[in-house]
Amino acid sequence: MKQLLLVFGAILTFNLNAQTPDPNFDQPWVTSPAGYIPKEAVGWVSTNVLTHGLISASNPTSVTQTATNCSGSSSMRVETQNYNLGSFIPPGFVDDTCGFAFTGGLLLSVNPRLVDGFGYNQRPTQITYCYQTAPVAGDTSGVSVALWKWNGTSRSYIGGAKNTYTATVTAMTNATLAIAYSSTVTPDSMCIYVGSSYKFSGTIIRYGAKKGSTIHVDNFVYPASTVGVKETSVNELNVIAYPNPANTVFYVNTESSDAKNLEIIDLTGKVLERLTFTDGKVKADVSKYHTGIYLYSVTGNNNQRLKTGKFTVTH
Repeated sequence: MKQLLLVFGAILTFNLNAQTPDPNFDQPWVTSPAGYIPKEAVGWVSTNVLTHGLISASNPTSVTQTATNCSGSSSMRVETQNYNLGSFIPPGFVDDTCGFAFTGGLLLSVNPRLVDGFGYNQRPTQITYCYQTAPVAGDTSGVSVALWKWNGTSRSYIGGAKNTYTATVTAMTNATLAIAYSSTVTPDSMCIYVGSSYKFSGTIIRYGAKKGSTIHVDNFVYPASTVGVKETSVNELNVIAYPNPANTVFYVNTESSDAKNLEIIDLTGKVLERLTFTDGKVKADVSKYHTGIYLYSVTGNNNQRLKTGKFTVTH
């Protein structure tokens, strides 16, 4: 899988904004950059990258937002397709018949590349979801999760789980990934992988995928992360934060003169906005944010965090 991601990274030069993965696939899918025809679920990357003009613009779209669901309005549908891999992907790195999606994004650096996973610092015992699948005879679909910890030079595997399916399931059905841990360390990232043809055994690419195999997934549920933010307050700063959940605006008030700024942070730890307190009050416009869980942090002089908390945006 790592080899596959590096190959995709070599051919992608546009910007996919790193975002918290949409677990329900109800948010509007990410607007496609020029030369990249299909859209992606927010916080997910898929075999749709194979439709990029540098590979073959005639390649089919394999991952779509559909009305089949077990909650909300949509699910993600993955279908195994045949692809023309062109000259940008060396033989052996990925089969020309595949279909998958995983949580991740594009890392912008000297060598831009796709990275699997997102910032996550919890140790869940399970992840629940619902699915519907129709693997072609002889094929296997699947869903898996892996948690890692950066050790300074590479990622160390912390735990994970995998469910594979060989039989057709005609209605959306609840399922559980029961996570087994190989370490007591707290992870710092997690990746959820969905394959209409489950292509990996560990990190080894398996062949034999069958065109036309499908899987729908929806409603991934796992504990919220607090990456980049400590939950405790440094000076027990008293604040009033409301409404929660918020729809259009979110207010934070405090009587402390130590409060200087308010940061709105997503669950990957990315600071989305920094606002200034005026007379102990600040108002954040959250109408532009997707539905989901966010963090707020009140900071003082030298950006010292004085208070943190969570709130939900609903639309």
